[in-house]
Amino acid sequence: MSGPASYAAPAARRSPAVGPERPNYPVIRRNRGHAIHPGREAQPNGTGDGESLVVLRSGFLKPASLCCAVSGPWISLRDGRAVVVDRQGSVERQILACIERRGQDIPGSLLLRLARLPRHQMTRGAVGLLNNILDHLFEYGVSGRSDTSDTDDAQSESTRDFVKAADLAASRISTMEFDGAPFLAGIISFIALNVELLRRRFEPPDLTAQQESDEFCRKLLKRPEIRDAIYAIYAPPRRAGGGESAAESEWARLDPATFRYYKAGTTSAILAAGYRDSDQRASDQWVLKCVLFPWNKMSAVAKATESYAATYGSARRVPSVVQPVASTSRWVLMPRQDGDTLRERINKLWEHRDVPPGQAVAEAKRVAGALVVALRLLADSAEEPDDQAARPPEHGRFRQHLDLSPSNVILAPDGPAKLIDLGRNHLYSRQVGIAEHDDSVYVAPEVKNRGAAGTSDVYSLGVILTEILSGSPPRDGRVPDSIYEMSPALGRALDDLLEEDPHRRLLLAPRSDGTVYDRVSLLLEAAFAQVEAEPVVDPSRAWRTYARFAASSRELPSQFRKWREVRKRGGDEAYLLFFSLVATLAWWGVFARVAVPQVPDFIKDFPKLPAMPEAAKLIAFAQAMVAAKYYQTILARLTTRHLDGWLARAAEVSMRLMTVVALPTTVIAVSWQPRLWAWSCAAGAVLVACNNLLILLTARKLFAAGRAAGFSTVPPPDHQFPRGFEQWWWTMLLYGLVIGVIAAGLQGGWMKDESAYVFGLLLINIGIHYIAKCAMAGPSVRGGLARSILAGERLAASGAPDLRPSQGVPSVLRLIPGRRTAVEQKQAGAAP
Repeated sequence: MSGPASYAAPAARRSPAVGPERPNYPVIRRNRGHAIHPGREAQPNGTGDGESLVVLRSGFLKPASLCCAVSGPWISLRDGRAVVVDRQGSVERQILACIERRGQDIPGSLLLRLARLPRHQMTRGAVGLLNNILDHLFEYGVSGRSDTSDTDDAQSESTRDFVKAADLAASRISTMEFDGAPFLAGIISFIALNVELLRRRFEPPDLTAQQESDEFCRKLLKRPEIRDAIYAIYAPPRRAGGGESAAESEWARLDPATFRYYKAGTTSAILAAGYRDSDQRASDQWVLKCVLFPWNKMSAVAKATESYAATYGSARRVPSVVQPVASTSRWVLMPRQDGDTLRERINKLWEHRDVPPGQAVAEAKRVAGALVVALRLLADSAEEPDDQAARPPEHGRFRQHLDLSPSNVILAPDGPAKLIDLGRNHLYSRQVGIAEHDDSVYVAPEVKNRGAAGTSDVYSLGVILTEILSGSPPRDGRVPDSIYEMSPALGRALDDLLEEDPHRRLLLAPRSDGTVYDRVSLLLEAAFAQVEAEPVVDPSRAWRTYARFAASSRELPSQFRKWREVRKRGGDEAYLLFFSLVATLAWWGVFARVAVPQVPDFIKDFPKLPAMPEAAKLIAFAQAMVAAKYYQTILARLTTRHLDGWLARAAEVSMRLMTVVALPTTVIAVSWQPRLWAWSCAAGAVLVACNNLLILLTARKLFAAGRAAGFSTVPPPDHQFPRGFEQWWWTMLLYGLVIGVIAAGLQGGWMKDESAYVFGLLLINIGIHYIAKCAMAGPSVRGGLARSILAGERLAASGAPDLRPSQGVPSVLRLIPGRRTAVEQKQAGAAP
């Protein structure tokens, strides 16, 4: 029968004396046909409605506060009716009452009842409290606020207050002199530890706050009573049918006196531990991962933890994995690995936020190499398919980490990377409301959606490398602008790893007969090789500043040597280096003609050059500087030659012509007709305006095609280009028209002050075009254009039949003028 059972109160009669002499209380008799239903106490130690009562042996009821020991089921009076309360729940409420009172003014009878409880019963009560800890925290927060609105800030503050209350209660109870006080204090201390680590999971990551939290947990674990409590709470259950399991055997060997706080895991408290029979110097040779409450009562988490040793233990040795020794549904025991976690390494790198680009690139290269090797070893270790990962046919059968993050990678002093905490993290699988906090950013989208793919760990690798290079992980799933500004090649490679659709990752990676990690290795090696050749990674800040503002970003001899090295291999690098060399030669050619010391000043028999007016010389010099800087900073690493269509081809031809755009000014105005300097300057400005318009139209079309195809790495329309780039073409065109008017005026004689016009043009060329646009905004513009070209290249690659493009991609490729997809080419070939 539903609802609480009703009882009738007969005439009072005396009960045997239990505790101090008190008035007798009526017997509660069960009405005929009614059952007793479990319930919860409203006020554990209150009076009147909701008062907690105990059924005595005689059948009489007595208030719990007057009983010296628990001798029967608990009863709660509600609206004149009695409800049986679970006896274990009463212990849970008593422990909670000690915390809420912060260890002060606790009734002696309450402490006496807890003190007389057997240790195993107090442990079960603590486990019951911890299993419902989220509910208790919510109730604690609501009861402590006059405004019961459930805001994140208020709930976080109440959780902090709960931790402080538990810490104070444990400290005060530990000083009390009664049996069981140390163990009760240890139980409450562990509750404080558990709640503190839970709080970190629900808050955005903050390095300073996490360090303070680690110090608090470290101090808690210095108390002997909390170590005993942990040993009791996490003790494995005895195996049914007798015999001792491997987990029981290993647990019996552990010495709780050696427990020390090591670090916080995503779902666990990680402790350093030692065996009872170990040498004192090796007392912390093991790591004990204790899964926090209430996560360990989740079926998926408990099963994964219990099977962890069998899945990744010594029977299936993997050189790149820290092998677990034993595991239960609540803990995993593994040997301690020397070295820092990758999280600690990244925190040290970005501690002062001012990291030279070269240092970040070098660290990213080292980590990329170590992780690719570790993941390849893990992939090669499985002979059978891993039940946690789906494997596309093109990637073969292999095992993956599926929770790869800086906290789960240990870098040994000699360099190798060791992987820990393998397997899906179920807290990030859309089951618990913390999927967008902390380490979840490293988990591939398909893993969060309770799936997997052959490139899931590739996505995590891309996030890790992005954080090393920029200082923070890409929470929007896109490579930050700072990386594209530093090196479009690196941004291109990382974007190819960070695509949300697993079937569209590694579209630009070189083909290989090996595993997916062989392709990743080739892709990253090429990207790092390109960025290491750039002056942005030079350790000298002075040289980096000079390279940013110099007209030519590279020295001519080094550029020539590099081109000779790569020209036999061909490809984009040799192609782009050749035109960079042409641009550099054009700049030095103009400089040699218009500089104050000229070639005839050093070579005696050199043919005498015609004299030139100062106006033509100054304008030619300024035009050449701007042209060289414009090409080397923005266009030198960009090419659309792999994209079909007249617009992409026109943009490619136009970009390559910018290498010599300043030569007409020099040839016409300096070496032929000096009076035409203004007309040649206007012509150069119009050519640059046309180039800006062509690349802008191409970039917009490629971005639109990428968004229509559903590429996640394509930025939104308002973040495609740096502010103002869309106006470059028409402002430069207007500038050219103004110069044309000046040229006509000077030639017609109705403009006289030539020196004033020259001075104004020099200010515009040097101040606006050279410094503001090319030197300052140039890297950002180059990054935006590189993103657009990447979208076009990935669109083209996604049409390859062996990469299984997603539905809708072939039709979207028609947005690129002249582009024919693989399907269309096949149909065209089959047509009569």
